[in-house]
Amino acid sequence: MASLVPSLPFLGRLRGRLQPAPIATAQALSAFLQERAFFLAQKCAIDYCRGKTGLASYALFSEKRFLDALDVCRWETFVAALGDLLIVTESLLRVEVASEQRERLCDALAALHAAVLGALPPPGHRTQGWAGDSEAFALRLRSASLAAPRATPQVAEYSARRLFDTLPIHSNMRELDEEVVFGAVRFRMISVRQEMERRLRAAELAGALLAGQNAAS
Repeated sequence: MASLVPSLPFLGRLRGRLQPAPIATAQALSAFLQERAFFLAQKCAIDYCRGKTGLASYALFSEKRFLDALDVCRWETFVAALGDLLIVTESLLRVEVASEQRERLCDALAALHAAVLGALPPPGHRTQGWAGDSEAFALRLRSASLAAPRATPQVAEYSARRLFDTLPIHSNMRELDEEVVFGAVRFRMISVRQEMERRLRAAELAGALLAGQNAAS
């Protein structure tokens, strides 16, 4: 007779869901943001395409040209969402550092962005990699750090625009759906921020990022 006692791996996974590990190190932050940015890009793109094409989605999702275009959309949205989530992170951490340390905090977060993208194999449509995107992000992050923190739905406008502009649906068919797409991205990003706030050990994470930046200097 099979045992009714849950296996140890199952209990470990259940505990991980109920009591997720805190985000207190650069490594933990990187893993969290990568996973959530990938999920946001995947979920928003696929949900929209399936909802828009209805019963025809079965055939559409078997076409190589569509799947290639969807892959471009997901990659581009992932990179944009990663940047947006790092801007949200900066807004949560800035209160933990002295004013003269905020520039180094931005440098550490920009370096994390570049490291994440540098470790990923470049997709077919980005054979030169993502260096230009990381440079642009560093400037956008620095600008955001000099102003009052923006609300998460406002931050999400950047990745929502990237998603909408790269969706593998003809522009004539989606031109009236912009608010639907933007709303989906805002909702997902707010959800990620709420989870981050629950798991974040802001003072520890800020200290770890600054320590890493010192070591890199």
